Amino acid sequence: MNLPALPAIVHGDVVHSRREPLRHRFRHRMYLWLIDVDDPPDPRRPWRWLGHVSAADHLGDPASSIGANIRGFLAAQGSPVPPGARVVLLAQARAFGHCFDPISVFWVIDGGQVVTVVAEVHNTYGDRHAYVLHPDEQGQARTDKVLYVSPFYDTSGHYELSFTLCPQRVAVSVRLRREGAHHDFVAAFVGVPEAATRRTVLRAVARQPAVTWQISTLIRVHGIALWLRRLPVVPRPAARPQPGITGPDVARADGTRQAPRVVARRAAQIMVEYALRQVSVRAIYPDGRVVGAGGADAPTLLIHQPEAIFDRLARHPKLGLGEGYTADEWGAAPGTDLADALTPFAARLAEVIPAPLWRLRRLVDTALPDAHRNTRHGARANIAHHYDLSNELFATFLDETMTYSAALFGPEPDTQSLASAQRAKMDAILDLAHVGPGTDLLEIGSGWGALAIAAGQRGARVRSITLSAEQHAEARRRVEAAGLADRVSIEVCDYRDVTGRYDAIVSVEMLEAVGEEFWPTYLRLLRHRLRPGGVAAVQTITMSHERFLATRRSHGWIQEHIFPGGLIPSVAVIRDIGAHYAGLRVEVVRSLGASYAETLRRWRQHFMEHEDEVRRAGFGDSDFRRMWEFYLAYSEAGFRSGYLDDVHVRITAEEPCN
Repeated sequence: MNLPALPAIVHGDVVHSRREPLRHRFRHRMYLWLIDVDDPPDPRRPWRWLGHVSAADHLGDPASSIGANIRGFLAAQGSPVPPGARVVLLAQARAFGHCFDPISVFWVIDGGQVVTVVAEVHNTYGDRHAYVLHPDEQGQARTDKVLYVSPFYDTSGHYELSFTLCPQRVAVSVRLRREGAHHDFVAAFVGVPEAATRRTVLRAVARQPAVTWQISTLIRVHGIALWLRRLPVVPRPAARPQPGITGPDVARADGTRQAPRVVARRAAQIMVEYALRQVSVRAIYPDGRVVGAGGADAPTLLIHQPEAIFDRLARHPKLGLGEGYTADEWGAAPGTDLADALTPFAARLAEVIPAPLWRLRRLVDTALPDAHRNTRHGARANIAHHYDLSNELFATFLDETMTYSAALFGPEPDTQSLASAQRAKMDAILDLAHVGPGTDLLEIGSGWGALAIAAGQRGARVRSITLSAEQHAEARRRVEAAGLADRVSIEVCDYRDVTGRYDAIVSVEMLEAVGEEFWPTYLRLLRHRLRPGGVAAVQTITMSHERFLATRRSHGWIQEHIFPGGLIPSVAVIRDIGAHYAGLRVEVVRSLGASYAETLRRWRQHFMEHEDEVRRAGFGDSDFRRMWEFYLAYSEAGFRSGYLDDVHVRITAEEPCN
């Protein structure tokens, strides 16, 4: 067979097409390199940074040559390269220090015939697999799919591949076939080879100076587009190492393959250390190195596994800190309270993260998962995720009233029990709603029944609703034990399904679980369920409006691991939505932020002191306990610093609703 003059630049188009379950097609211009693996371009040439095919980007030992590696690999696979055979590689070259090559193709040519083809497939997760093929005379072959390449397909089905290599045309096509599907997916590259002289290389680079970056970026852009169109995502299985393939996470002799990961890790470390130097906190590395503006008496953090935590932060900036604490990659030093260490960062958030990086946050923000939307079905699932963990678990750290919201402490909290502060909070919000003898009261969000019982003891008739099966059962038991079953009803009911009119409505830390999409629905319900002259008293966590606008579309650690579907509002957005959608007047009556910090401190203290009870409640996993320790300390730091607040608001209708 005739071959193009090698080495060559192959100018062509890559085309992807899918028809099921969504139609999506694109075409992009690009170029690849075609080389003889035993006679590659001279790596010493001064313009090698424009295009260099490196063994580090392909199968085998990066310290060896591409030719030696492919021969060793095929020998291990039982398809040795015949003596005197030629091996030609079509691949993306490393340019400007970067390479991403979705598929590399090796042709083994013996006696003018293609005897073997190796298709080395890479995914964006750093995994790869080399398929050994023996095409027919038309250059066609078939093989079972092994590697998870796209988040929209599992590893079922088989590939039908076609290869063309001649002076006028170089082409590779891959068609995925799966049982029951008429047309799953086709990807193809078709190009024309041109001898790789200095002039042709410079011309190709001038036309597409960042072709390798372009490829990896476009893959992600199209993936995001499909995700936004709600193409179902298939979970990624564990990668299966292939003999003869060196994984990208294995340390390389020349460091080339590790470079992107090392750079990202180093960038994360620089940011963390920059933040440490802005606050009176210090961190100690395993080698004894100390970083931070804090002195010897300052809160001290221990970085147990530097590479692991900085890798994690580089991959998931919004999730990595909490997940790293759960995995014990960092922690508080003996004698340092975790909330004490986190509070300075929360207090100076705008300073510890440089202003230019705030403008880039949308690049690392991930949208709120569609599965966490607070539809009727979604709200039940989100509530169950947290509140249905176990009544016994919550009993290990809550007070005797089983109240899971901010208490209201007096001027000397050290002299006040948590239970008395919770009762003070209940009295305050019931007073705000004018609840007394004969009041028809609706409570949205029952908790474990403490507020409904307090209202019933005032002589009110109470209808309390919840979506938590666990809370419903315990709240009913407590109501019956208090002798109030004739006056207080606890129901499993979505707030959207409530009917009737009430003199007053109370809702404690429920608004955060509703989600921005449904705040208008929630506030309209308050208006339509209040009798003329009625009052709604709502307790809710808030943040500044500026912070709300910056975080409203992003998915953070709390939402991922603690409260799926949750979103903290600002007072301004509650007022605006209440006025615009429901004709409501919203007035802040008091702040409970400092009280919430004290409440959380006591919860965490109780939680840590009752580790045995937590374990007996069925939560013996140390990861779970560390996750909840971080959640409680992280939240406490938010309230102590003023980053978060908790408020009582009075809500009334501007005009009676008939």
